[in-house]
Amino acid sequence: MSQRTAIRIERHLSMSHPPAACARLYGGPLAPTADVRCLQHGVLCCRSAHTDAAGRQALALEFADAYPFFHSHDLPVGDPAGRPVTNIQKAVTHVDDKQVINQRQLAWLTASIISSGGVLTLQNVLIRISEMDAWFSYLLPVAYIFVIAAFFAYLSMRFPGKNLFEIAQLLLGRWGGAAVSLLLLFHFWMIVVRDVANLAKFSSTLLLHATPLEVIILLPALMLMYYGQTSVEVVARVNDLFYPLFVITVLLMPLLLANEIDGRLAMPLLTAAPGNLWSSSMLALGGAGDVFILGAFLHTICNASHIRSAIRHGALLGFFLLTLLLLLVILVLGPKMPGNFFYPTYNLVQMVHITDFLDRLDIIILTIWFPTIACKIIAIYMALLIGLGSLLKKHDYTVFNKPVSLLLTITCVLSFNSTTELLSFSNFGSIFIVLAYQPLIVLLLAVAAKLRKSAATAPKAYQASEHPPSQRSSTLGRKFTYKGWLWLGNGFMAGGLLFIVVGCLLGRQMPAAGIAGGVGYALCLTMTVLTTYMEVNRLKQSQAGG
Repeated sequence: MSQRTAIRIERHLSMSHPPAACARLYGGPLAPTADVRCLQHGVLCCRSAHTDAAGRQALALEFADAYPFFHSHDLPVGDPAGRPVTNIQKAVTHVDDKQVINQRQLAWLTASIISSGGVLTLQNVLIRISEMDAWFSYLLPVAYIFVIAAFFAYLSMRFPGKNLFEIAQLLLGRWGGAAVSLLLLFHFWMIVVRDVANLAKFSSTLLLHATPLEVIILLPALMLMYYGQTSVEVVARVNDLFYPLFVITVLLMPLLLANEIDGRLAMPLLTAAPGNLWSSSMLALGGAGDVFILGAFLHTICNASHIRSAIRHGALLGFFLLTLLLLLVILVLGPKMPGNFFYPTYNLVQMVHITDFLDRLDIIILTIWFPTIACKIIAIYMALLIGLGSLLKKHDYTVFNKPVSLLLTITCVLSFNSTTELLSFSNFGSIFIVLAYQPLIVLLLAVAAKLRKSAATAPKAYQASEHPPSQRSSTLGRKFTYKGWLWLGNGFMAGGLLFIVVGCLLGRQMPAAGIAGGVGYALCLTMTVLTTYMEVNRLKQSQAGG
């Protein structure tokens, strides 16, 4: 039986599936004497031959282990007569039907988190440090996200149906898990405050000069309050509508700016000091740390391979767009002047002129960009609410929505006094925050999961996540399995690093070597985007039975 079919049956249990068949299908420990009834939508009840409360509590624990999609608030204790338990407040197991997204939505959400906020910050600093070689700065962040994707996939494989906060509490206990959760929540809080403040300062500086900053900040807060009543699936679907338009717009920028591009402004390539290139890469790594918020959504996808490939593809797509924009900034505005701009990408967009009648396309492009950064902010806010719910043992995280959104508004108003102060925090503060705790959490949880080999054994419906698909289908994919595309993408990234190293070593003495290194890196980056797309596509074909 396919994984999709198994999950569908799991989420719609009824008397048409006998208990023994359910236990055999999911590999769960439910005894054949157990009787699982569907009382109503999202509410389940158990009946078994056990006549004492202890036996029924043990059955409830077995039920929770067998069906990780269902979240139990209270252990159901039935009446001694063995009748179905109908007291919903004491014997209910809820399922959150909203918290389900597919790998494409996760990939685009990852790309939106990386690219939508990246056009507001850091680009001027990267150009100031590495000048014409600034567009090589995103290789190290890509490698970092590859590690994070593998880490999330491992946790999802070991603990299916759990998010990062729940996994931390399972592995580290109540107090250790609470400490990790507080660290994550503090970082997520700072990301939301930073992005809302960046959006408000950008709008106030360039678009809404006469509007009070407090009013501009209040509008995103109201948006967060509205979407905080929904789920990540709603955000993913909204992002599905707008992010493709953003991608198309960025990919059309070379054509729209064809008459403004001067290739000589990017020459010579790979002549910056290696220390400068390393510094700019480390600063870019701070922005990549935002992807850690996806750990709050691990429970929305049950297949570990889907999580890894979706995050990899989304990260490559996002950094590819940022690399393209940064290269265009250098080719159009030069390697010196953009370092003095607050928002070089906005200045780049202002250079787009299509005849004398279409010289203000920046308003149209901003109309496409605003929803994408809104989706990023909402996704991080949802991760914050989910983390609060997990920490305080509240399954319904919407109870925190209004107080948290209003507190965020106050925090945004009081945090920064000027645009310069905000950009300094965004550009230089993120890397220290990310490196201060994320590698430690990754190492700590990975070691704890290794030591606890017997914990959270996945039911059979999830076993496919441990074994990536190996079927061969489609014309392009016949020569490569999923693992083949995975390692091919890693090989292209290693090739990009090799091109940069060789170019830096020979670029000053041989300008042709620098050009060859730059062209080789661009080709490797493009091919890695394609291979990660084939990873996602290969998994999709396998899931469909192709």
